[in-house]
Amino acid sequence: MARVAVITAPNIGYRNTGMVTVDLAFESLRRRMGDGIDASWYTLHPPETVELRPCARGTDFPFRFRSLIDRVDEVRDHDAVVFWGDFLHTRHYLAQDATNRLLDFGFAADRAAARAILNRTLLLADQPDDVLARTLSYGGTILHNSQSDYEDKEFGPLFQRLVTRSHRMWMRDPISASRVAHFRGEPTTEHWGSDAALLSRPGDLDRLPTTAWSADAPEAIGVFLGSRTEIPAWLPGFCRTLSDRFGAPLEWLPWFDRDLPPQAGPIAARPGEHTLGDLLGVLPRYRLVITDTYHLMVNSWGAGTPVVCVGAPEPVPTTDDDYLTLSEVKKHVFHMAYEAGDFYFSTVPDTPEYRERRVDRLVQLVEGGGAETVAARIRAHADRSEASFTESLAGLLGQGTR
Repeated sequence: MARVAVITAPNIGYRNTGMVTVDLAFESLRRRMGDGIDASWYTLHPPETVELRPCARGTDFPFRFRSLIDRVDEVRDHDAVVFWGDFLHTRHYLAQDATNRLLDFGFAADRAAARAILNRTLLLADQPDDVLARTLSYGGTILHNSQSDYEDKEFGPLFQRLVTRSHRMWMRDPISASRVAHFRGEPTTEHWGSDAALLSRPGDLDRLPTTAWSADAPEAIGVFLGSRTEIPAWLPGFCRTLSDRFGAPLEWLPWFDRDLPPQAGPIAARPGEHTLGDLLGVLPRYRLVITDTYHLMVNSWGAGTPVVCVGAPEPVPTTDDDYLTLSEVKKHVFHMAYEAGDFYFSTVPDTPEYRERRVDRLVQLVEGGGAETVAARIRAHADRSEASFTESLAGLLGQGTR
């Protein structure tokens, strides 16, 4: 059986629902490829580093994570290495989120020590070229990398080595794909993949346990706001207008473990406890989803449910605690990439008349088939990029002699 090392971003406690869907998508893909792949899962901090969130407890996930910090050299013993999703190769992630977490958990005494760990684990600094030659990357992004990052004497050479000597890379947005293409001297289209979460097809996640929380759900508009973007004063009324126009009640969807923010206005919540399977199971049943959260948006479109995505103008980071992984840009880029700009709403103040025109356009798109066309476009691109990835992975595994 072929052995594949899968490296993902840490999701301690399974707190981030979207990151769980990214990991589950590789398992969906592995199942479609047959029984010949044995996946070993690695991350900087396994989920059990902290207490699991309530809706994840008791779930029999198809992966068990090993510490990449302690066992990075094990990747050499695999037929292929796969970096799966997220910001793993962006300098800001290494300098901000990843470094801060290493310091918080006591894995590094200072930022220099943290940087050395991250160079070894996420840039494969100590691995020989033959390991990079059988390394793939899918669904990542380098949206915020810039020339000054590449001129960093440590990051620049290690990043360029990884990008140019890896077997192949598929980035989740066309801007990142174009940057990889520049380094490799190849066409941009060769490197534009989908978000990794989209490689779970409708029905793939039905095996997750569910409860009565998601059973017999009436048609509603799912809402999750206030997690990533400050709620503007006009948004609650806008949501009520959409509820009236579609004849569907607003319903709070607890994508993360947080209460309904008062700024969102009155929104009904389902009673009782829920599982991760419940959160994912209701997505295809919603008439519409309204959110400011990237992977809820991605998973909703993947389920065929149109999304009203809310985002703010991009702030300028000033410290290493201003995480660019939480940037608003990624949401806008996703919609622009799939001709879905009609579904993206900026928090910038506008006139009531303009918002009314946009509501009219939105209703027409949802009821007239335009939203279905966007969802089909997203699904078709995911299917094409999956086929490209699985062909490359199968080729590597077919050449394996280990």
